[in-house]
Amino acid sequence: MSITRRSVIVQGGVIGAGLLASGLPGMKAFAQIPPVPWRRSLQGLAWNDPIVATYRDAVRILKAASPGEKFTWIKLSEIHGSDAGFKYCPHGNWYFLPWHRAYTAMYERIVRHVTKNNDFAMPFWDWTANPYLPEVFTMQKTPDGKENSLYVPTRTWPSTRPMPPQIVGPDVLKAILAATPFEVFGTSRPRGQNSLDPSWIVGGGGTQGILEATPHNQVHNNIGGFMPTASSPRDPIFFMHHGNIDRIWATWNLRNGNSNDPLWTNMPFNQNFYNADGSFWSPKVSDLYVPEELGYTYGFRNYFKVATASAKTLALDDKLSSVIAATAPEVAVAGLTTVSADNSKAATTDAPLSLPIKLPAGALQSIVSQPPLPSGMDMMDFGAAQEQAASTPRVLAFLRDVEITDPKTTSVLVFLGKHDLKANTPVTDPHYVGSFAVLDHSGEHHGAHGHRPPPSFVLDLTDAIQRVYGAGNADAEAIDLQLVPVGAGQGKPGSAKPARLEIAIVAA
Repeated sequence: MSITRRSVIVQGGVIGAGLLASGLPGMKAFAQIPPVPWRRSLQGLAWNDPIVATYRDAVRILKAASPGEKFTWIKLSEIHGSDAGFKYCPHGNWYFLPWHRAYTAMYERIVRHVTKNNDFAMPFWDWTANPYLPEVFTMQKTPDGKENSLYVPTRTWPSTRPMPPQIVGPDVLKAILAATPFEVFGTSRPRGQNSLDPSWIVGGGGTQGILEATPHNQVHNNIGGFMPTASSPRDPIFFMHHGNIDRIWATWNLRNGNSNDPLWTNMPFNQNFYNADGSFWSPKVSDLYVPEELGYTYGFRNYFKVATASAKTLALDDKLSSVIAATAPEVAVAGLTTVSADNSKAATTDAPLSLPIKLPAGALQSIVSQPPLPSGMDMMDFGAAQEQAASTPRVLAFLRDVEITDPKTTSVLVFLGKHDLKANTPVTDPHYVGSFAVLDHSGEHHGAHGHRPPPSFVLDLTDAIQRVYGAGNADAEAIDLQLVPVGAGQGKPGSAKPARLEIAIVAA
C-alpha cells in the first residue's frame, strides 16, 4: 500500500472517525500484518486478570533478579535515568514520543520473555476515562494475601482523588487530538538542530505542546515518589501512563501525518534498547511509526474510506511547521505575522504575571468574527473540521525559556485577558487557555550543545481569543496573557518566569 503525504485513510469506531497518518514510508498493508497482542485499557481488568497478573509477575521477577543478570528492574530503569539525572531519555523535543514508544515496547518484550507469556501486551491507564490511580496499583497486597509488586509506597497522590480535568479531561484530549502539525502535537525540534548527532536527543531545546506539557508532565509530577524524577520507570505505573501517551499518538496518527524531516525520521537511538535475548536494539525514528510492526496493537484496523487533505489544510500545516522550525527572518519571508515581548518578571501564586503584547492593526479581525471551530467529534467528519480550521488563521503563543522553581510541585495555569486573576480562579472561567508543567531535569548531563535551555511551551489561543475578544470586549489590536502557578501533587507551588512571549498568527 503506497501512502503519500497528501493521502490519508479514514478509520471508524475509535473516536467517532479519524484519519490514518500520512507520511509513513514503508508501512505495510494492515492485511499483511499477522495478529499481534492487543494493548487493553486497565479499566475493568481485575487484579487476577492474566494481563495484570503477568505484568505483576514480571515486575516481581525483575526486582528479584541478581545484580549480575542482564535484566533487572533497576538496570532497565537506568536506561531512562537515575538519581544522577536522565541518561538516554529525551524530554522537551521531538524525540520524546518515538523514544518512549521504543522503551515501552522493549519492556513489553522483556515481560513476555521472563514470564513465558507471548500473548502479553502492556496495558494502558486511560486517565481521561478513569482519572483515579488504577486499583491494581494501590493495593499493598493482592486479595490472595500476596505482596503486590505493582504497589509503590512512596507515591503521594491519594487513591481516592481523581487527576484534575484540566490535566486529563475530555477537553484536554480534544485539544491534543486537534493539534497540528506534528511539532505542535508532539513537541518541536531542538532549536538550531542541524545534524543527526545523538547529543540532540537528550539536550531538550524544543517547544512542548499540550500532550507533553499537560497530561504527560503533570501526571508524572502529581503521582509523586519516583514519577517526577529521572528514575520514574522504577514505578511500574510509568508504563501504564506512557502506554496511554503512546495510544494517543497512535490515535492522532489516524488522521494526521508525522514529520517527514530527515532530522527526525533518520535519527537512530543507537544502543539505547535491548532485545529480549540481551542484544542491542537500535531503531531509528522511522522504524517506530506503526505499533503493529513493533509487536502490539490498539486495534485500529477497520479502514474503509480514502480521503484527501485539502491544499488549504496542507498549506496551514506547512506554515505552522515553519513557525516552529524557522528563524525569525525565515518566518518573515513566509508571510506570517509574528510579534514578541521580553519579560523579566516571575509569576507567583500571590502575584500572577501579566504579559500584554501589541499586535498589528487588524491582525485578529478575521479570527474574532468567526464562530468557534468544531472539533470533528460533533460533526463526525474530521476532514471537514480540518478544512474549516484552515479557513481561519491560528494564533499560537510561545512562552520561551520558562524558569520554573520547585518544578515537581508546580503547575502553571494560563488565562487570556483575565485582569482579576487569582490562584483560585476556576479553570471553567471562559478566559482559561490551558496549563503546563515540566519534569525536573536538575543534575542531568547536557550533551555536546552546552547547558540544556529552560523549557519552552506553545499554546493555541485561537478559541480563547474568540471567546474573550469576539464580542468586542477589548481592543483586538492587543492581547494580554496571564500566568499563575498553582500546587501540583502534595507540594506548594514555586514561580514561573518566561524570558519571552512570542505570538504567531498563521494563515493558510
